[in-house]
Amino acid sequence: MALLKLALRNLRRNRRRTAITFVALVAGVGAMVAIKGFINGQRRQILENQMRGNLGALQVHKKGYVENVLGSPLTLDFADTPELRAKVAAVPGVKAVSPRIEFGAQLSTPDKKPLPEDGSELPEADRGITSFLMLTAFDPALERQVTPKRWEWLGAGRGEMLQSATAEQLVLNDDFARGVDVPMWKAGAELPPIEQRLAVLAPDRDSSLNGVNVVMIGAIASATPNDRRVGVISLGAAQQLLRMEGRVTEYGVDVDLKLDLEQVRGAVAAAVGPDYEVHTWEQRIPFVKDIVETQDFIFGIVSSILLFVVLLGVVNAMLMSVLERVREIGTMLAVGMKRRQIVSLFIAEGIVLGLVGGALGALLGWAWVSYMNSKGISIPAPGAKVPSLLRPSVDVLFVARAILQATAGAALASLWPAWRASRLRPVEALAHT
Repeated sequence: MALLKLALRNLRRNRRRTAITFVALVAGVGAMVAIKGFINGQRRQILENQMRGNLGALQVHKKGYVENVLGSPLTLDFADTPELRAKVAAVPGVKAVSPRIEFGAQLSTPDKKPLPEDGSELPEADRGITSFLMLTAFDPALERQVTPKRWEWLGAGRGEMLQSATAEQLVLNDDFARGVDVPMWKAGAELPPIEQRLAVLAPDRDSSLNGVNVVMIGAIASATPNDRRVGVISLGAAQQLLRMEGRVTEYGVDVDLKLDLEQVRGAVAAAVGPDYEVHTWEQRIPFVKDIVETQDFIFGIVSSILLFVVLLGVVNAMLMSVLERVREIGTMLAVGMKRRQIVSLFIAEGIVLGLVGGALGALLGWAWVSYMNSKGISIPAPGAKVPSLLRPSVDVLFVARAILQATAGAALASLWPAWRASRLRPVEALAHT
């Protein structure tokens, strides 16, 4: 306690220098906490967009499906039975299950004008367009429980979501729909004649080409950096098109995010048996995990640079303090103070600076993060058009670690000045002017 009191007194002797060093510590640690909070918020935004907007937390497939996913393996399907759904839904932590079919298809738009009566061909500008795209088929009532963000993104687009699991309707990516000039049908209006509807063509399970006529009822704005050539179709219409009545290619599963996702995945895999495979969203889209790891790596570099610059200020302040107090140090050595006590004194000064400055900086950073978390920051994901509400967050453990790093760093930064002070010879120090 005596050493601590002496350290506090010494810090008050040159208040301007102490204040500058203190402000640098507060700013550096506060910036570290704020940046970490922002990165955590961005990570949460990415995860929510993928889990709650595209895939679901888990996906159940027939064994071997993911290895052959690039070939759209419709033959690796399975029967969508109440018993199988019940097995998945009964696993602790599972909140909802949605059957789906994912497949590649062609979309043909109707001609913009009727054929000329003289039998001549339509001008190319008036002809319909055929485009390739990837479609996901689902029951909207069940899918909304697994990926509710689809409905939020639809609100930023146009129209409505599929009205039922059997409706001959289609929802497309808004950019894609505008690019190929797909006509929109308003719910409740009279259906256009067959020749004025969209045609969805796809090979079925036996590789025979089949088609179904649909209308576009909605367009979803881009909210994730995915391919724009995508859309959703009702599960019933897809099963009719692909001749897969009662069968699906996957289950999308929503999971309580408070639980360990890998443990729930293992429990679901055990429930459905060895004929199926269960993957987390990270396993399906590993590039997102790479993005998160890259963010952590960059944050580590930035925080290290910040801390290093701040601690250089501590070293400079302590060295200046040693130079100003040479005679005083000589006096303390002359009256019997041990060299290790001189070292301890300067290290104590560094610890006080680091602890108080680090604590205040961390608390200010945490206060900013908490405020922005409650308010939210509207930032679109890279390559997206729908602004997502980013909510920065930081846990108490990181705040405590930031304070500890600032304190330990300041103590280490004080070692060199403290060692120089302890090496002074009393006679030379007392003669110093």
